[in-house]
Amino acid sequence: MDVLKGSLEDSTKRGHLAAVARLYDATERQLGSDCLDRLLADLDFDAIENVLVGFLAQLRNEAAMGGADRSSTWYSALTFVTDVLRHGGPAAGSRAGDLETRLLRLERLYSQLSPAPTTAPPPIRALPPAVIEDLYAIFDPHSDRNPFKSEALRWRNLLIFMLLLRLGLRRGEAAILAANAIKDDTDPATGNTVIWIDVEGVPDEDPRYEQPGLKTVLARRQLPVPQEIAFLSDAYVQNYRGRTHHPFLLMSQKRLPISLRAMNEVFETATAALSDPARRSLEKQGLSGVSCHDLRHTCAVVRMRRYQDAGDDVTRAMERLRLFFGWSPKSDMPRLYARAYFETSLAQVWDEKFDRFVNALRRSVDGGDE
Repeated sequence: MDVLKGSLEDSTKRGHLAAVARLYDATERQLGSDCLDRLLADLDFDAIENVLVGFLAQLRNEAAMGGADRSSTWYSALTFVTDVLRHGGPAAGSRAGDLETRLLRLERLYSQLSPAPTTAPPPIRALPPAVIEDLYAIFDPHSDRNPFKSEALRWRNLLIFMLLLRLGLRRGEAAILAANAIKDDTDPATGNTVIWIDVEGVPDEDPRYEQPGLKTVLARRQLPVPQEIAFLSDAYVQNYRGRTHHPFLLMSQKRLPISLRAMNEVFETATAALSDPARRSLEKQGLSGVSCHDLRHTCAVVRMRRYQDAGDDVTRAMERLRLFFGWSPKSDMPRLYARAYFETSLAQVWDEKFDRFVNALRRSVDGGDE
């Protein structure tokens, strides 16, 4: 696991290992002995396929009786088998060619199978335009509808909202941003100022009980940042964050690094403040509230539309999505966004409402300084 899946988070590794343990148990029940290691070492493909078929049948029965989707267990087990065979088998000669042929057959045949009944892909949870407009009003620090008590919390939560919506950050990625994560420099070719944000791993010491982090090594990336986001970050850091004993950008009321639970609570509170029309729009979308990940979905759908409108074909647009959102080269997530229906009105809200909103905030802050 450390060699082949070393870039994954510990929780994801535990899920893979639990699936592998279930495959070993299933093998012992089917064949009467704990012999999966021997089958793999001997490259006994016929016996291995029989074990996989039996394990798939077991998972399908569980899915049928309990309604649970066992797809991730199946794919983890299948990946384990093919990885061990590929990395532990002979490295050269005709035997290697035969091994690769059998492995390709295994992958092509069994990767298409699933223990769950065939269902339509889950809908992309892009928030409706009415909800986006409502959230701008709710997170406005000067709005009467803002439900957060202190001025510091209002500006912090506005920054969280913008980072998740405009940059599509995961909740854990936002929680580990450094106070100086947003940087700028002059482009020598154009003379323009370039602003970006570093999304990278956490320091060695993190006092949080539930430690946030990057989902995979590919999540470490640099993203272009609009000037408005840089402005909001500067306003929060200079006026409300103050000095702390930790390097993280976002902090709690006790001046500690913000917890993942606290970030969830921000959007639970915002959901409670939604207007009735916005709530009805959410219900039509099949949503009961606004979550951190809903904002990431919304950002991805908008960017997919933008890439296509700019002339990128679907393949190029999906590749750009993978880079921006930190997905693996084989991730199917961009394919879901490519199929997602996108309302033009959401693009208008995305641009126009945001620009008006930030300009009003800028005038308010500038006027306060005077």
